[in-house]
Amino acid sequence: MSSNGQQTPDLASILKTLADLNSQTQPQQPQQQSQPQPQPQPQSAAKSQVQQPSNAYQQAWQQQLDIASQGPKSSTPVNAPPNIIEPASIIEWSAGLRCVMKTVAKHDHIINEIRRMMKVQHEHEEQWFNGRKALIEKQKGREEGQKKLEEVLKAVGGAISTAPSNNTPEELAKELQTFDMKVHRAQMQMVREMSTRLRGFGVPFFGTKGDLVKPARKEVESGPGKDETGMIDEAELVKLQRKMLAFLEDLCSE
Repeated sequence: MSSNGQQTPDLASILKTLADLNSQTQPQQPQQQSQPQPQPQPQSAAKSQVQQPSNAYQQAWQQQLDIASQGPKSSTPVNAPPNIIEPASIIEWSAGLRCVMKTVAKHDHIINEIRRMMKVQHEHEEQWFNGRKALIEKQKGREEGQKKLEEVLKAVGGAISTAPSNNTPEELAKELQTFDMKVHRAQMQMVREMSTRLRGFGVPFFGTKGDLVKPARKEVESGPGKDETGMIDEAELVKLQRKMLAFLEDLCSE
């Protein structure tokens, strides 16, 4: 007992109090141990963790932009856009003129080829003209020579031949007609070759589709050869070809 009259607690009570305190504090220790203190991370590692969500967002956004920029897929072939009219399908002058200005007129090598082709055409036409003129002069010379020969024979009392002469008007006309037929065949061959080349250059009215052309007809009424069926007769097509040749000649003139 103490001197101040208070009863000193016994040892058993003290031990019991300590045991109660230990039982209350021990369950909290594992919780404190299970939560380790965060360790300081390098600055680069922390920066990468912050940027990872941002980079993922940017990648997803970029993919959406790429898909949107491609646009809807079209089933139309690239080599055959629907807004371009095939030259072989054109049977009107205005459409043919637009086609030539958009295609042929923009290519210098085509212009040079057409210019050279027309130069050869003019040279041949000049040769044919001069050849026909020379033949006519030759016929006149033969006719005059035959007359002079007959006059000389008469003067000397010689016998004049009664055999058919090749200098009669009929024979001269036949000879000239034969020459013209040769020139015509040469012209037709030249026209076919020119039409083939012009068709290859994409010039309308040359190589027109056969199902768009019908035989030439005698028109009772004046008017264009194109009717409501969307076809054109041969006579009108020839007129358009000549008109296009005249236009190309002016376009390619030096």
